[in-house]
Amino acid sequence: MSAPQKNNNLTTYQLLHVAQQDLSQAAFFADHLRLNRWSAEPWEVNWKQYLHQCAYMTAMVTAYCRPFTIARGFPKFPSRLLKLDNEQRELHERLLALRNEVYAHSDIKSRKVRPMSRNGSRTTVEVLPPMRMSEEELMAVRILITHISQAIQERMSVVRPLVSEPL
Repeated sequence: MSAPQKNNNLTTYQLLHVAQQDLSQAAFFADHLRLNRWSAEPWEVNWKQYLHQCAYMTAMVTAYCRPFTIARGFPKFPSRLLKLDNEQRELHERLLALRNEVYAHSDIKSRKVRPMSRNGSRTTVEVLPPMRMSEEELMAVRILITHISQAIQERMSVVRPLVSEPL
């Protein structure tokens, strides 16, 4: 095998390994949300619990999306490993949109912000995007992660012998 091909295979292996780690984290966060039954609207629970839910939702979505987010200087995730059915594709695209509009950035399109004045007092009314998923949606995320992780493992098993060095 030529040196450039070996380097390409090594880069692919490294990319897949890191992607697998990110997806494992996302799976952990989804499981934690489900275990704690954290899928409330902000007015349904105390604020501290809601903020814990928001933290885990943010962690889950950003960890899931890391492998699929293009970074300067790094190779793109191999799209041929994303063999998703229509429901999985919709969920995948939804998670990417949530990352970009809600969890990794404060996109003003996803919020409704209005300045208000009442009896001489000024305030702002803001409607936040939902920072929650139902138990069924979280389960669908877990299934999606498992599906992609299996494809990653299969590809890594092919590439590993090509780049492994003896101990």
